[in-house]
Amino acid sequence: MIFCKLEQLSRYKGLSKHLDTAIRFLEEGGASRLTMGCNEVDGEAVYVNRFDYDTAEEAITEGHIRYIDVHVVLSGQEQIGVADVSTLQEVERREEEDYIGFSGPFQCMCVMKPGDVLITFPEDAHSPKRQNGGPCHVEKAVIKVLAC
Repeated sequence: MIFCKLEQLSRYKGLSKHLDTAIRFLEEGGASRLTMGCNEVDGEAVYVNRFDYDTAEEAITEGHIRYIDVHVVLSGQEQIGVADVSTLQEVERREEEDYIGFSGPFQCMCVMKPGDVLITFPEDAHSPKRQNGGPCHVEKAVIKVLAC
């Protein structure tokens, strides 16, 4: 897991080719040009899901097999719980959707506001869309980065 400010993101270049593509996309202002839904950056290696939602008191905990998630809140705020998958119980697996559902306690809680970036790797289960002191409408982008 990496939790940082958008302006600090360049220090993580070099971890992987596809993550570098995602970082360049954000550095070049790509998040401001997104349309709702799926936006292609580099085929299936890097793409962005842009969506809105209202935060909730409870949320699912998920992980991924093949993809890294780069969470970027565009407006509003939310909490995202994060835990190493080895500390949780797997409750559902849909490999064709790159989804694993988990249950168990979080090791940390990140408050996400505009300008914050949270990168979760396949070993990081995460629970987004959580309220931070009350309900909030959130505009968000999640960059999906092939982990290879």
